[in-house]
Amino acid sequence: MKIFNQFKIHKEVYHKIKGSSSLSAQILVRCISKVADAYKLDKKTKRVFKPLSSISYDSRILTYQSEKMVSIWSIGGRLKIQFVCHNTNYLPYIKGESDLVFIKGKFYIFQTVEVPEENVKDIEEFIGCDFGQADICTLSNGTNYNSEQLKKVRKKYTKIRASVQSKGTKGANKLLKRLSGRERRFVSINNHAISKQIVAKAKAENKGIAIEDLSNIRKKENPKSKAQKTELNRWSFYQLRHYLTYKAAFNGVKLFAIPPAYTSQTCNVCFHVGERNGKRFNCKNCGNVADADHNAAKNIATWGCVINQPEKSSMFSCALHS
Repeated sequence: MKIFNQFKIHKEVYHKIKGSSSLSAQILVRCISKVADAYKLDKKTKRVFKPLSSISYDSRILTYQSEKMVSIWSIGGRLKIQFVCHNTNYLPYIKGESDLVFIKGKFYIFQTVEVPEENVKDIEEFIGCDFGQADICTLSNGTNYNSEQLKKVRKKYTKIRASVQSKGTKGANKLLKRLSGRERRFVSINNHAISKQIVAKAKAENKGIAIEDLSNIRKKENPKSKAQKTELNRWSFYQLRHYLTYKAAFNGVKLFAIPPAYTSQTCNVCFHVGERNGKRFNCKNCGNVADADHNAAKNIATWGCVINQPEKSSMFSCALHS
């Protein structure tokens, strides 16, 4: 018998398990829910749960007594345990389920919160953000977040991985997984820091944020070498965009994603199409010479203003010359 629907599983096993175990009604409901969720993506592979795999709780079986104390259900009865909260400001916004997980000898509670977004204010100016591989992000005000440290870390782990992979042992495979996690965490922390600074700057200056919509960039680009292909696949622009989006919404900052076509080839002064050569931009119409990424960021900022106030679309047009 193969049953995957949570309601049908409940009907089939609830009373049998309830009468033969010490599980409370609500924790049994959560166990059934976990099994049903495990088969949502793939119904062909049998699921096996480890003894210390995560446990899902709701407000009936896990409650917060204070900022330092949690009351949690256990087989031996309720337990009141002290905990350290990452950010106590989120406690009033607790909503939905939480997961108790065991990581490297410590228990953690992953709690869902629903934080109300600030009201988005009316703004006229935007900070343009140009995402790149040479520089992670360049802003229209000239601020640049380069990728030198990121490249050093990735080069370091690439070298270690190449050395470990050649061994092919079981221990080597475990080490590769740990190294992969470290590199991902470094990139994530870096993107968190950059997005936090950009949103804080926009909020302090009462401006919006305009970014490029690079959704299909990997399909459009045609890397000329294996190294370029690897660099493109490692480009974490989507994660940075995700962090900017939710942080902007949380802080009441307006954010627009604009089409990336010609942003780095259009002159931000006269809006004629110029020439880009690496990091250098040159406009033959007005003589403007600038950093290509900074030039693109200014165009993106202008795009944000036009989308925000369509009646000002003429600000993004150029004069025709005979």
